[in-house]
Amino acid sequence: MDSFGLGNLLWLILFHSIYQTYALENTQEDFQGAVNEKMKPINLLKQITEAKARLGPTFTWNKELDVVYDVQRSTMNHVQTPVDPIVYDEVNVNLGHGYSNKTGKFTCPKCGLYFFSYSSLPGRGVMTDVALIKNNKTVSVIHSVLPKNSSQMSLKTVILDLHKGDQVWVKLISGNLWSRNGSLSFQGFLLTHSAQ
Repeated sequence: MDSFGLGNLLWLILFHSIYQTYALENTQEDFQGAVNEKMKPINLLKQITEAKARLGPTFTWNKELDVVYDVQRSTMNHVQTPVDPIVYDEVNVNLGHGYSNKTGKFTCPKCGLYFFSYSSLPGRGVMTDVALIKNNKTVSVIHSVLPKNSSQMSLKTVILDLHKGDQVWVKLISGNLWSRNGSLSFQGFLLTHSAQ
């Protein structure tokens, strides 16, 4: 399967994931002393693996062409102050080795159109801005202003045209972020490659 075919498959999986409902239940107190929600996160790698199994032996990863990564912050690894970039320490998949869990940045290994998604789960009642950055320029922002004692997870997706060596990462501009059960995640994959 070429990268365009794999990209379409992964895009459909992510698109479906974005519109699934997150189940929230009240559980123990969080680091701010408020009742926290227990997230039932979507396991992207599991969904990709299941889709691959349904496709059977005709589907194989093309290590020469495919670029896919799925990373998240480990549970209770909250981001309490603005930081640039956010470093996602749990790497679920990193095909093409574009993501570095040392720097928190994705470095484009080959030219093409890329699909990215990133999430935000702000502290209760805290105004929060989380941005997707490409080569030191903001390309997308999740802005949250919520009433006291409330929080809501948000996810945003972006398609970017990248050249080899371009870097993409997530930055916390203001506020703070909870990290629980995969609530803070960052994914990307190559939709279609180009020769440029």
